[in-house]
Amino acid sequence: MKNFRLHIAALLTLILSFSLETSIAQLQTEGIPKSFSMALSDDFPVVNEIDPPDLAAIALEDKEEPVSYRFAVNIRVDIGYEDFRKTIVNGETVVAKTMIKSRGALGITLYFDAFRLPEGARLFIYNPRRTELLGAFTSLNNNRHHTFATRLLRGDEVIIEYNAPVSAPEPVLHISEIAYAYRGVEGPEGIMTGFGASGNCEVNINCTEGSAWQNQKRGVTRIQVKRGAQTLFCTGSLVNNTLNDGKPYILTADHCGRQSTEIDISQWIFYLGYEGKNCPDPTKEPWQRSMTGATKIAQGGQGGFSGSDFFLVLLQSAIPDSFNVYYNGWSRSTDPSMTGVTIHHPQGDIMKVSTYKTPVVAVFWPGGTKLAHWQVKWASTANGHGTTEPGSSGSPLFNATGSLIGTLTGGDSSCDSAGLNLPDYYGMFSYHWDKNGSDSVSQLKPWLDPINANVMEINGWALSAKTMQKSASLSIYPNPVS
Repeated sequence: MKNFRLHIAALLTLILSFSLETSIAQLQTEGIPKSFSMALSDDFPVVNEIDPPDLAAIALEDKEEPVSYRFAVNIRVDIGYEDFRKTIVNGETVVAKTMIKSRGALGITLYFDAFRLPEGARLFIYNPRRTELLGAFTSLNNNRHHTFATRLLRGDEVIIEYNAPVSAPEPVLHISEIAYAYRGVEGPEGIMTGFGASGNCEVNINCTEGSAWQNQKRGVTRIQVKRGAQTLFCTGSLVNNTLNDGKPYILTADHCGRQSTEIDISQWIFYLGYEGKNCPDPTKEPWQRSMTGATKIAQGGQGGFSGSDFFLVLLQSAIPDSFNVYYNGWSRSTDPSMTGVTIHHPQGDIMKVSTYKTPVVAVFWPGGTKLAHWQVKWASTANGHGTTEPGSSGSPLFNATGSLIGTLTGGDSSCDSAGLNLPDYYGMFSYHWDKNGSDSVSQLKPWLDPINANVMEINGWALSAKTMQKSASLSIYPNPVS
């Protein structure tokens, strides 16, 4: 069912001796929790038991609104630093720990409404088996909103550990919500949704269909959207501006973000390079690199009903060079594109590519009042017949030269045989530019053309990647490890 509004949407036990600039980086620094390397006399944290949600009621809600790819519900909690059990190690280091448990969760995200780490402090999040670890998070993760969010940690138990010199002032830490993932994570009975859940017609980005789009894919991101009491997936793209300065603007759809508050957006999580390495579907979920937090810059179109449905945000932190991202170029031409692709995360799955081989057509979004959308029909290719799905919302549409020309609002396409040739609708980049309103908060132009060059299109821009140096040493914990 895809009418109305569519597509809204350790450590792995190995601790490498070089800096954590790879894999699960969320502006993390190197290191392991103090408790991993020391036999503490009291190594059991305080346990905060959180009642699980009513999954039967949630299933009914999802059935009534199937097109919004919600994978988690947010549960209010009240857990502060005073709820940590604290130990002084060797008279010099504070080790403070607490645990959150919510029975049956496939994964948990932590939302902090108060977050301030002093210099020299480190915060870690991990599961009790110590097979998955996030951190160290440091004062580099502080922001002006004093908020923070962690990417999803699998399982229904997480431990939060704080390490700091005894001379450091106490941190400001308060967890106000957890995202309880009930789908979108590999569960005990196998893959449910999310990774591996997109339709079998979809084509992985590293199949032959994606070979000409290897630059563009580096700008595409899966977005974990916090929207009040819901958490859902959308897709977005880094976009270049006429200064070619790497300012981390991300463009997605207005219907993904319009119900999120400023604080919600400061807790969005952006997964960059979330893809399989080869053409066949991977048997295990790929590593996830993520960035937390953004600020809304501009929006327009009221979800497509009065315009072109765009939402522009700016990441709160610079993207590390090691992420090797690409800021996609764009074209604001109104001439229909003959061929091209979209790159997206259907159902929150790894990156896919769908191809169109017939010209796009300027149309009204169904129910919309402006001629502000491109209608697209997808084609069969060597490895499938890619379409779009919930979770693809906001994904970039590219023309044959690799320029971004639109963002996904919705449509009727699907992997069902009856849906393969049905159309989708992308808000026109040319309409995003300056036609949704007269002020800077309803246009892309002031932000993507800050020097007023008045160009019709610009090329993409690549952030250089650092060369990794081989390390002379490797430490493994625990040992032995499977």
